[in-house]
Amino acid sequence: MTTLTVQEAGLDLGGWLRRAASGEQIAIHEGAQWVLLQPLANSPESSVPEQLTAREALRRLQAAPRLSIAEAEDYLREVRTERTTVGERPDA
Repeated sequence: MTTLTVQEAGLDLGGWLRRAASGEQIAIHEGAQWVLLQPLANSPESSVPEQLTAREALRRLQAAPRLSIAEAEDYLREVRTERTTVGERPDA
């Protein structure tokens, strides 16, 4: 992992961004404050959250163990709903 101060990163920010986008881990700090440069899976302009089924959420969790809190809560809610409706008759 490459670590830089804010001043060092500012000298060639574009270069550091390209390196982070290609997979290099780059940490930048100012005093005790640290950030990690890394590519985003989706554009931050995507304001509509993606709706995942429980199965898709589980598949993503297994593929890359980084679900957001909201995705994990949606997954658990969907599993609870499936479990509480199993065996219920539609005419009940």
